Amino acid sequence: MRLKKWIGVFAVVAVLVVGSSSIPAWADTMPGLPWMSPAKVTSGVPVHVASIAPCPAPPTPGDTVLVQVTLSFGSGGSSGQLLAANPDGSWSGDVTYNFSGVGVRQTTISAECLDYNGTSAVPYAQYQVRHTQIFN
Repeated sequence: MRLKKWIGVFAVVAVLVVGSSSIPAWADTMPGLPWMSPAKVTSGVPVHVASIAPCPAPPTPGDTVLVQVTLSFGSGGSSGQLLAANPDGSWSGDVTYNFSGVGVRQTTISAECLDYNGTSAVPYAQYQVRHTQIFN
């Protein structure tokens, strides 16, 4: 009788271990290459941003890689700044956001790689969305 009990326990543990090795559903909604972003953004004051992992090669060989860094103002919209990526996909620079009358203090900042063909740009890779504070 005890042997049956242990076999049952082993079967349950095996199912849990095998089942837990699958990728959780929330992981698909949390893309994100690592990057360095500011903990706070003050209107009119430059902040430094940089890749930790470079942008992957653009989907269209020969196209230019741009990076858009976007500061969200909640329901008040957002503002984006563009930076050029280096040939190896790495990027860094200072971005400045000018805003006033924004009611939120805690918000997000994000970055994405853009495939630029000289006329239009299409996003193709996303960096981690980060929390930041904003000050007027």
